[in-house]
Amino acid sequence: MQALKNIRSPGPMFVFPAILIIALIMIFPLLYTIVLSFNKSDIYSDSWKFVGIAQYVELFKNPEFLLSLYVTFLWTIGSVVFQFLIGFAAAVVINQDFIRWKTLIRIVLMVPWVIPSIISVNVWKWLYHADFGIINYILKSLGILSTSINWVSDEHTALFSAILVNVWKMYPLVMIMVEAALQSVPKELKDAARVDGATGWREFTTVTIPHISSTCMSVILLLTIWTMNAFTFVYVLTEGGPAHQTEILSLFIYKAGFQNYNFGVAAAASTILFIITAVLSFVYMRLFMKGEDG
Repeated sequence: MQALKNIRSPGPMFVFPAILIIALIMIFPLLYTIVLSFNKSDIYSDSWKFVGIAQYVELFKNPEFLLSLYVTFLWTIGSVVFQFLIGFAAAVVINQDFIRWKTLIRIVLMVPWVIPSIISVNVWKWLYHADFGIINYILKSLGILSTSINWVSDEHTALFSAILVNVWKMYPLVMIMVEAALQSVPKELKDAARVDGATGWREFTTVTIPHISSTCMSVILLLTIWTMNAFTFVYVLTEGGPAHQTEILSLFIYKAGFQNYNFGVAAAASTILFIITAVLSFVYMRLFMKGEDG
C-alpha cells in the first residue's frame, strides 16, 4: 500500500520541469558536442561527415593543442594555488578575535569578486600598459625597473600577468567560504583541546583543519573547474598571445570554432576538456567524499 501511495504521489510531477530544463540546457548540448566531435563539420560543408576518432588523433598531433594543454595546466595550478593560499590566509586573519571592523574589511576585500570580470580585466589591462600603466610607473620609481615591461605582450610575463588577475579576482570567494567554515568549528572542541594542552598552532592543526578540510577541498575543486573553463580573463587580456603562450584550452576551442570555423575539431577539444574536469570531479568524490562517509 505504501509503495502504491509513493507511485501515485505528485512529487515526480513537481520535479519533472526542473529535470526537463536541465536536460535542455546541459545534457542535450553535451551529447550534441560529443556526437559532433566524431563528425567533420565546418562552415564550407552543409552536412556532417563521420570520421570517427580522426579529429582526436589530429588534435594530439597538433603542437598548438598540446601547448594549450600545457598552458592550461600552468594557468590552473598557478591560479588555484595562490587563490586558495591568499584566501585561506585572509580568512584566518579576519576570523581572529582581536580584529575589529570585520564587516567593513569583508566588504572591501570582496570588491574584486563582485566587479564584473570584463570590467576588472580591462582595468588591469590599463594597469599593465607599458607606457601609461601604474605598475611600470611604481616599479621604475622604486628603481626596480629601468625600462618599462610590456606585461601582456612579453611571452615571459604574459601568463604570469593573467594568473595575477585571476588570483585577485577569485581569492575573495575562498576567503568567505573558509571563514564561514572557521566560524562553524564548535567552541567546545577548541576548549577540550586547550584542556589537553593544545594551544596555538597545535590546536589549529588538530581541531580546526580537520573540521574545515571538506570545505577546503570543495572550494579547491570548484576553483579548479572554474579556472580550467575560464575564458574572459585571458581573452580580454592577451587573446592567447604572444605566440600562443597564454592560449588556454577554452581559448583554443573558441578559435577553432569561431575563427577557423572547424566545428568538429572544436567539439573534440571541448569533449577532452569535459573529460578532464569530469575525471577531476570523480577523483574528488572517490577520495574525499568516501573518506567523510567513513
